[in-house]
Parts: sequence; C-alpha cells; structure tokens
Amino acid sequence: MPPGERLFSVSTHAKIRKNGESGDSVDTRDMELFLTIARCKSISKTAETLFMSQSTVTTRLQRLERDLGYAVFDRLPAGVELTEAGLHLLPLAEQVQRIVREMSSKERFQTPTLRVMSGRAFVSTDVPSCLSRMVQKINVRLQVQMGLYDEMVEALTMRRVDFCFLGEPIYHPHVRSIEFPADAIDLVVPANHPFIHHFPGLCALNQEPFIAFSREGAPFRERIFQLLGKAGVFPPIRMELDSIDGIKAMIGHGLGVSFLPRRTLADARFKGCAAISMNSSDWTRPTFLAYPEDVEDKPWTQQFIQVVRQHFATISPAEGIPETPLSMQRKDLAHAPTHE
Repeated sequence: MPPGERLFSVSTHAKIRKNGESGDSVDTRDMELFLTIARCKSISKTAETLFMSQSTVTTRLQRLERDLGYAVFDRLPAGVELTEAGLHLLPLAEQVQRIVREMSSKERFQTPTLRVMSGRAFVSTDVPSCLSRMVQKINVRLQVQMGLYDEMVEALTMRRVDFCFLGEPIYHPHVRSIEFPADAIDLVVPANHPFIHHFPGLCALNQEPFIAFSREGAPFRERIFQLLGKAGVFPPIRMELDSIDGIKAMIGHGLGVSFLPRRTLADARFKGCAAISMNSSDWTRPTFLAYPEDVEDKPWTQQFIQVVRQHFATISPAEGIPETPLSMQRKDLAHAPTHE
C-alpha cells in the first residue's frame, strides 16, 4: 500500500489521523499548502502566490513530511517535483480539501457563520463593536480568532476566513480591501513618568527601556522602528510582548515605555499609564478591512461592510475612539502632557 493511502479520516479539528499511529496528525492547512506547491512546482512561486516567506513555506512543508513520515517532493534545481508517494497523496489531499470545505460550508446550516480574523489591537477595540452591530441585524454565528499579518494573508487566500481587520494593506488579486480612518500612535509611559510634565522629544527615548510589540518583522513593529529610525532614535529593547493589554500592564509597573494605537488606550489610566500624542500625521496606523473576492456578492458580506462603515463613522477623527464616556477619559490622557 502506498504511504499516502494510510490517510483515512478527517476529525472536526481539521486534522488527518494516520492509521496505526496514535497521536500523530496532519494539519489540513499543510495539506492545502501541499496542493499549492504541487500546482506551482516551486517553493518561491508558492510563497509569492500565498504572500508567505519562502522560509515559512519550507518549514511548513518539512513539518508535513515529518508528520506523514515520507517525502512528498523531490527538490530539483528548477523547482520541486512530486515523489511517487506525493503522487499517491495528491488525490487524497484533494479529497480532504473538498471534505473540509463541505464541513465548513455555511450553506449546510440554517444560521450562517461569520468568520473574522483580527490583529490584537483590533480585537479589543473595533471588532467587538462591529460584531455587536452585526448580530442586531441578522442571526449569525461568530467565529473570531487573532492572528499576525502573514497568518491573516494566508487565511484570506486559503478562504478560511470571511473578513480580516488589519493595520497594513494586502495586495493580492483575489483579496478585496477597504481602507478606514487611520488610528493615531501614541507614546505610552508610566503614569508618574517625567515625560508627562515635559517630553523633550523622541531623542530622549534613546535612554528609555523600551517594550516592543510583537515579533520582529510584524508590520506595526516595523512601522514604529522605521519612524524612530528616521529620527535617529534606537531605544534599548528591554522586552518583547505580543499582548497589548500585557504591554500596558508592564508600562504601568514601570518596566518601560512603548508606542500603541490610540484606540487601544481607553483604559490606559486604569492600568497606571499615560499617553503622549506625537502630534504628527506620520504617527498613524492604517485601518483595513479585507475579504476574499468570492464572498463579495453574498448578502451578509455587504451587510457587514455597512456595519463596519457605520462603526468608523462614529469615531472622532481627533481622538480615534467612539464618542462615549470612555472617550472623555481618553481626551484627558491625550492632553496630559500640557495640563499637568
């Protein structure tokens, strides 16, 4: 029996179990990647098609081959070629893909499922407001997950999500995006920091322990360090953290300073932090809603887009958060350096 024919079932967690090898499984996302590589016959072309790095594609392929227990491609100077085992796997992978899509098909259920993916900043600010408006309009199940930029690009191109909220544009022929008002980026410091009384300028950050958001290469982090680099500022990084709430807590305990999107700072005062505005159009983070082109004509797609438009229409351009009692607290934070 060819190695690929050991695959026989798909679980509800989208894992392929291997017969006789309890505990081993293959992620169906890696199977989708396998199919893309088989079509492109090239790691580099696959990475370009999926908007992924070549190293990510290679790592995922190596993981798939490790989980399967055999090689599915021969590496050649001009690209890759399916091995004999890979040829046997190909029709099974296509069948798995059809099964998974059928399992997740919204048409199979009376109530549609809205699948949303978001960066960490949006999931605590704009996403809850938009979903709250949406469920008031139609009966819809909600599936929400957080992800990094490259994970969201992959999820959109693989049609695993319906919408992504993100802070950088996606350039892909099969992905549509809508730009909404940008969010200001503020310097966040401990509530008792001297910068509250007098901020001498960005150069002062060269002497401040810095808390960097997310991993190297993340778009928001790159945006911050590009802006600092243009000013000749290279703060010493004390900590890296991919949680915005965690960063605010660390700042509140005096462990460093950071830059965060303004819409995430409504609770900064209660975390022991204060925000200092950069007062510059450069210090902003774009806002995009992206979705696969093949969901564009679905009725609930247009409903959700309208909901998101309504949400951002309620946001004050000056403050970056909806006009609620929290925005009054935010105004106090924004003006702290000049009033204290």
